[in-house]
Amino acid sequence: MQNNQESLKFAVMVRGSHMQKWQLDCYTNLINSGFARNVLWIIEDEHSSTISTGIKLLNYPWRRLLFRQYYRHLFRPRYFSREAIPFDPEIPQAHCTALRKGKYSEYFTAADIQKIQSYKPDFILKFGFGIIRGDILECTRFGVWSFHHGDEQKYRGVPPAFHEIMRNDPETASILQRLTEKLDGGIILRKGIFKTINHSWAANLDQALELSLKWPADVCREIITQKTFPGSGEGVETNAPVYREPENFTMTQFLVKLAVNKIKFHLNELFLPENWETGLIEASPEDLLGIHHYTIENDKVHWQSAGQRNRYLADSFAIQQGNKVILLFEDYDYHKMKASLSAAIFNETTKKTGEVKSLLQEKWHLSYPFILETEEGIFCIPESMHHGSVEMYKLDTEALKLTHYKTLIPGLSAADGTLIHHQNHWYFFFTPPHATNTELYIYHSKSLDGPFIPHTLNPVKINVANARPAGPFFTSNGNLYRPAQDSSETYGGRIIINRVKLLTPDDYLEETANILLPPHGYKGIHTLSFAGKYMYFDSKKFRFSGAAFRNHLLKKLKLKHF
Repeated sequence: MQNNQESLKFAVMVRGSHMQKWQLDCYTNLINSGFARNVLWIIEDEHSSTISTGIKLLNYPWRRLLFRQYYRHLFRPRYFSREAIPFDPEIPQAHCTALRKGKYSEYFTAADIQKIQSYKPDFILKFGFGIIRGDILECTRFGVWSFHHGDEQKYRGVPPAFHEIMRNDPETASILQRLTEKLDGGIILRKGIFKTINHSWAANLDQALELSLKWPADVCREIITQKTFPGSGEGVETNAPVYREPENFTMTQFLVKLAVNKIKFHLNELFLPENWETGLIEASPEDLLGIHHYTIENDKVHWQSAGQRNRYLADSFAIQQGNKVILLFEDYDYHKMKASLSAAIFNETTKKTGEVKSLLQEKWHLSYPFILETEEGIFCIPESMHHGSVEMYKLDTEALKLTHYKTLIPGLSAADGTLIHHQNHWYFFFTPPHATNTELYIYHSKSLDGPFIPHTLNPVKINVANARPAGPFFTSNGNLYRPAQDSSETYGGRIIINRVKLLTPDDYLEETANILLPPHGYKGIHTLSFAGKYMYFDSKKFRFSGAAFRNHLLKKLKLKHF
C-alpha cells in the first residue's frame, strides 16, 4: 500500500446506486492498490420513464427485437451483474445532470464543474453518463478515463465483444483511454489484445472485462513511480465503422454461428488434441532474421517424436557440449494429463538422436526447461506454475539428471519463465496463471540470489499475439531479441521475434523484427533455442488420442478433475 501523500485523488462517475460487477471490481482494485483514493462520487440520477405503453410499443425497434430480448433475458456475462455501490459516508457525492446537445453529446454545467473541481481530483474514472464533451474533459489534471471494450481500429459502437465473433476475428481488444472532444479519438492509456472466445459471447466479453480491471491502478502506479503520464500525447486516429445493435437477421446468423462454433470447440477437444514433436535444423539467428516470415524446411529437419498418440514432446531447449547437442524438452502424457521433463543427445558426427531419457519428475506439471549457463555450472529453470514457485535445478550433462539447487523466486506462479542477464542486471520474463497467453510480466534482481521484484510497468505487454515467451533471448549483430508466442489463431500458432530496444527496471520497449512460421503440414510452433550451429524447435499437429478423448470427456461430464 502506498502512503496517501503519494497517491492520486480521483472522482468516479456512476449512474444511480448500482454498478456492474466489473466496474465495482475495477474501483475496488484501484482503492486497494494504494495508488489512488476516491474523493468524490459524481452521480447521474436514474429517471423513470413517463412515456405511455402505447407510445413505447409504437416506437419500439422491432427490427432489433431478437437482439433486445436475447440481451435482456439470455445474455449473462458474469461481470455484468448489478451490485450496490458501497458508498462511504465520508466521501462526498455530487448529483449532476448533464445537458443534452445534439443527438448524443452531453455537457456538464459550469456550476457542476466548479463543484467537482473544488475537491481537486487528479482524474475522473467514468462509469456513468453518456458521450460527454466540453470543459468536464479538461477540468482535472489527468482528464477523464473511460473503457472501450473493442479494438478502436476495427470496431466502434455496440455491442462489445460481439462483432469479433460475427466476423471471425481471432482477436478481441479492450482499451482504457483519456477522453477527448473527438468521438472514439481518445488518448490510449492501456490496450490489451486477447484471443477471441468464438463459442461464447458472454465468455468473450467477460475476458475483455476481467483482463482490463487493473489498468487504472497500473496507470496510477506509472504516474507515481515514473513521474510521467501516458495520456499526454495525441488521440488515436481511426476510420473503423460505427456499429449499432444488430437487426433480427444478423442476430439469427450470430446465434447459428455461436452454436456451430461451440460444437466445433467440443469436438476438437475430444477428437483432435495437440500432438507436438521437436526438430533440429542447421540455422543461425542471422538466417532466421534474414528472411521475412521465415518458414522451416521439412526436408532439412532432424525430427524427434514420441511416436505415440497419447504422448508428445514439446518446449525445446538445447545446449552444445563438444560434438553433442543436449536436448531438453517437455514429455507430456495424456493418460496422466501431466508432463515431466526428458532429454536426449544429438550426435553431430552421426547426425542421430539418442534415446529419450527421463530427466525430472515432480508431483506437479513440468514444462519449458529453460537452460542457464553460469560460472557455477549449467542450470535448468522449468515451468512449475502449478507448484507456485520458481525452482532452479542443476544439470548433470553426463548422467542427464536434474538435481534441485534452490528456489529462485518463492511464491511466484509463472508460465514459461525466461531469464536474461542484461547490463549487470537479471530479468525474469513470464506470463501469469490468469493470463498465460496474454500478459507479459518482468521481475528483476541485481543478483541470482534475489530478491526479484516486479517491474515498474507490469504487465509490460498485453497481447495474445506477442506476449508469452517462446524460448531464450538471443543476440545478432549486437542486438538483443526475444521470441514470443502468437496464440491469436491457435495456441502456439507461430513465433514472433522481437528486437529489444530498451530494458531497465523501469522501462521496457520492443518491436517486431520477424516471424517464424511452422514447417508445412504443421499447425503451430511455440519454442525455439539456438545451440552452436543448430536451432531446436517444436511443432504441432492435431491427432486423435484415446487417452485424451477419455479424460476430456470425463472432465466435460464433471466426473474427473485435472
